[in-house]
Amino acid sequence: MTTRIPLAGFTLVLTAVLSTVAVGQPSARRAGHSLVTFYAMGDVPYAPQEDVLLPQHVAALPQDAEFVVHVGDIKGGATPCDEAVYVKVAGMLRQSIPPVFIIPGDNEWNDCTNPAEAWGFWVKHFMRFDQHWHHRLPVHRQREREENFSFVKNNVLCVGLNIVGGLVHDPPEWKQRHVTDLKWIHRNIKRFGHGVTSMVVFGHALPAEKHNDFFIPFNDEAREFGKPILYLHGDGHKWIHDRPFTAQNILRVQVDQGGIAPPLKVTVTDAPKHPFEFDRRKPDVAPAQEPK
Repeated sequence: MTTRIPLAGFTLVLTAVLSTVAVGQPSARRAGHSLVTFYAMGDVPYAPQEDVLLPQHVAALPQDAEFVVHVGDIKGGATPCDEAVYVKVAGMLRQSIPPVFIIPGDNEWNDCTNPAEAWGFWVKHFMRFDQHWHHRLPVHRQREREENFSFVKNNVLCVGLNIVGGLVHDPPEWKQRHVTDLKWIHRNIKRFGHGVTSMVVFGHALPAEKHNDFFIPFNDEAREFGKPILYLHGDGHKWIHDRPFTAQNILRVQVDQGGIAPPLKVTVTDAPKHPFEFDRRKPDVAPAQEPK
C-alpha cells in the first residue's frame, strides 16, 4: 500500500465528496445501452477472516459477470511472501465461474524482502491466469511484459498494466516498466482506438509523484484518444470516484478494499460522455454515476 503524494504537474480536483451518488434503479438512470459488465476487486485477502470472505464473494458473483479483475495485493504487507500464499489465492480465484484477470500489486512483489523470488512466484501462479477458463475474449499480451494484457469487448477496449505502488525497489526497472506500459497503451489506442467507444485501464497503483513518468504522458495519450477512459485501481483501500488528471476524459475509481466490500460491479454503456456506471453492492450505498 502507498500513501498518496501530490501529483506534480497535475491539476487535482479537490472535492469534499469522493463519489457521486445517484438514487433510483440503474435501469432507470442509464442513458445508454449496456456494452460490458464486469466485476473488480483489490487488496484482498489480507486478514484470516478474508480467507473465508474471498471465496464467498467469488461464489456469489452474479450471472451478469462477463469477467472479473483483481487489481493486485493478494496479501497484507506484513504477511511473508511465501509461495503458499500465491498458491492459496490462486486456488480461491480459480473457483470463479467467469474468467479472472489479475495484475501485480506491491505487497506480493516489490515490497517483499526478496522481490526477484516473489516475482517468480507471481509468474508461476498468476501469469496468463485467465487461460484457466475457456472463454472467447480476444486477449492480446505485450511481448515485453506478458502480464500486460488487452482485449476489445463490444467496442470497449480493456487494458491491464503492471503499475504498482509501494517501494521503488529497483529504480531502473521502475522507470523502464513505466516506459513499457506507455508503449502498451499507445499500441492499443493506435490499433483499436478508432473503433471503440471507451477504454478501461486496470492498474494497481494509487497515482503518486513516483508514477509521474507514466501518468503525465498518459494524459497526452488520453487527450489524443479523445474518448472516455476509466482508470480503475486498488492500493488505497477506500472508495474514490473523481477526475484528478489534466485530461478530463479520464475518470479515476479506486475500489474498496476487498475485506470491506464485495467486488465492484462496473457497467460500461454506449453513452458518449459518461459511459461508466458503478454499483459497490453495499446495502448502505446507492449505485454511483456521474451527472449527465
